[in-house]
Amino acid sequence: MKSVSWVTVAKGLDRLVSGVVMALLIGMIITTSAGVLWRYGFNSALSWSEELSRFLLVWVSFLGAAMATYRGSHIGIAVVFDRMPARTQLWVGRIVDGMVICYMVAVLAGGIKMLPFVHVRVAATLPFHMNVPYFVMPVSAALIIFYMLVHLLAGAGQPKEPS
Repeated sequence: MKSVSWVTVAKGLDRLVSGVVMALLIGMIITTSAGVLWRYGFNSALSWSEELSRFLLVWVSFLGAAMATYRGSHIGIAVVFDRMPARTQLWVGRIVDGMVICYMVAVLAGGIKMLPFVHVRVAATLPFHMNVPYFVMPVSAALIIFYMLVHLLAGAGQPKEPS
């Protein structure tokens, strides 16, 4: 039996998250466009389009942060980091990754703790409980933790070659 590496799992998960984000973006475009069309074309606003677009934007933002973590494409200020020796870069990178993991553990725990409290509330114009839009918080935190651990354990934190 062939074993699957965590890097392969992370890659597949990133493809899945990318597909979900793409679907959410398409939904957001359709919802926003329909809201504009109804408001200005038919002079009658859709009561739910703005709220749904807002919830989709929240999901896209949080899942997009997880995607950026996997791809190493979060914005950063590299002026000082790039001038450090390669070995120092490696250790500073690991320390920063550890700090991100600690923060995301707090976000994950806080998100899970918050879900029962928001479940009792119902969205203003949509027929679902507020834990649906808030559920992305622990999901994205768990994804980021997983991606960061794979990054650290797979040795992807090796110093980059000077350019």
